Formats: sequence, structure tokens, C-alpha cells
Amino acid sequence: MGIFVITGGTTGIGAQARDGLREKGHIVYNVDYRDGDFCADLSKSSERQAALAAIHEKFPDGIDGIICNAGVGPTRSVEMIFALNFFACVEMAEGVRDLLIKKRGCCVVTSSNSITNQTVRPDWVDMISNVMDEKRVLEYAREIPQEMRASAYSSSKHALARWVRRVSPSWAVDGLRINAVAPGNTSTPMTQGMSDAQMDAALLIPIPTRYGKREFLDAKEIANAMLFLVSPEASGINGVILFVDGGIDALLRSERF
Repeated sequence: MGIFVITGGTTGIGAQARDGLREKGHIVYNVDYRDGDFCADLSKSSERQAALAAIHEKFPDGIDGIICNAGVGPTRSVEMIFALNFFACVEMAEGVRDLLIKKRGCCVVTSSNSITNQTVRPDWVDMISNVMDEKRVLEYAREIPQEMRASAYSSSKHALARWVRRVSPSWAVDGLRINAVAPGNTSTPMTQGMSDAQMDAALLIPIPTRYGKREFLDAKEIANAMLFLVSPEASGINGVILFVDGGIDALLRSERF
């Protein structure tokens, strides 16, 4: 039996990962903005610190893993997208690193298969992942037009994937693994309310594993990849961005890997 922390584990992919860990007999501590074991708005650093304090108080002897899944899509403000999709993941992962070291644990973060899209702004990715100054980045984010939220989303997830790759060697020195899952279009509470026009746009390129079908991936398919990466069976995997998108990225970028 292991001890795992998950952020954003109340609905969608996070809930499937939470339930999958519990079915395997693990203890799971869910940090989410509602209905969590600890409720916090992780877009705010002060509330991240409160959550980290609660985790340390509850599990002083260490944890086996953390799944940083909390995030928002391109319907939210640019400021919220940068704060929650990147800075919250980094602060939560680094904030429990001492607990992971005690059990030689691992971390999985939720990225997106949009990280290879043309919507990614390299200058924003550099600003987020190189400067690493949340206050300054969010000040800049307030000036970004809201019609550029799709670029903000893909850029925030690209920056997160870059961070995972960059830190993976230093994590490995401490006996830790860190990887990312990059989901494609997935059925979640956020996507279930999409209009026909939005669905048509999302399925403009059909998901290869859903060929001939008008449907997204199931949240459990993404969660299964997370469960594998946090398990001992993935002991040799570190610094990987695992695309769980039914083959979309391979279809569009077969020569890049």
C-alpha cells in the first residue's frame, strides 16, 4: 500500500486516477478547489503553501507519489491559465520533494498534446520556464488579449513539459522520477458542455484510435497511463512526455520524436 497525493482529483481524469489508485489499495489525498480532502485554490501561491503544510502534517514519513493534475482550459483568463497550469504544478511538485525522497517516490504531471501545436508561443514558453517569476509573468499575462487564450493554454503546457524534462536528471540524483502525460481531446465535465460547432472544430482531425467515430478519448484511458507511470513497473522511465492522444501527435508529426 502506498501513499499518493493528487491535485485536481475530484472530476474527470483526476477522479479516474484517484479511483484507480484506491482500487489498488493505496491511500490517496486529493487537493482540489472543491470536494477535496484539502480544498484550495491552487492558482494562488498562499493556498498552495497551505495545502503543502497540510500534506506534510498528514504524511510526515513521506509519500510514494504525486500526480499534479489540476489545471484549466483555454476558456479561463490568461492569468489563471499560467498560474494554475504551470506555477501550481511546479510549486506543488517541488513542495513535496522532501516527502518523495523519503520513499524514493515519483511525480506525474498533466501536460497536453497541444504542446506541439502551432499555437504555442516560444517567447511565452521562454518567459514562463526561464524567468520562473510568477509575479512578473502574471503581470504580463494581464496584458495578453483574451482572444489569445488558446495560445496561452498550449504555451503553459509546453513550458510545463519543458520543466519536467529539465529537472528530471536532478530528480533522478535523489532517486526520484518525474514524467508528464500529454492527453488529447478527452471526455471530461469541461468538454461535455461543448456545442456542436466546438465539437466539430475539436474533431477536425479525427483521433486515429477512434477512426470513423465522433467521440473523444475516455478519461480512464489517460488515468491508466498515469497509474502506470507512478507504479514500480515504470521504474526505468524518467523525463518522458507520454502522449496519450490516440495517435494524433504521431499522425501530424510522424518525423518528430
